[in-house]
Amino acid sequence: ESVVDGIAGFENGLRKLIIGNITSTYQTIPAKAVEQMVNLDQDAVLSLAKENEWAVDNGVISLPLKSENKAVATVIKENVKFEQLTKMLSAANDI
Repeated sequence: ESVVDGIAGFENGLRKLIIGNITSTYQTIPAKAVEQMVNLDQDAVLSLAKENEWAVDNGVISLPLKSENKAVATVIKENVKFEQLTKMLSAANDI
C-alpha cells in the first residue's frame, strides 16, 4: 500500500504533468521511454499518442514542434578585459 493510494486522481495528475514535460522537452522520443515515464503499457501509450496527435513510426514518437521544444541557436558573448586575459595566460604558462 502506498501513501498516495488514498488521493483521488493522483496518478493521472502526475501522468499529465509528465506528459506536459515530455511535450515541452522532446521533438522525438522512443515509445518505450514514454511507457516507462508514464507507467503505461505499449497499447496505452499508442492510445495516448493518438489522443495527443503524436506521430508514431517504428517505435519512435514524434511530437509537434512548439516554442518550448524547438532547437534555437544561442550566441553567448563574453566580456573579458585584457587584464583578465593576461592573468589567465600567465597562469596557463606556469602549468
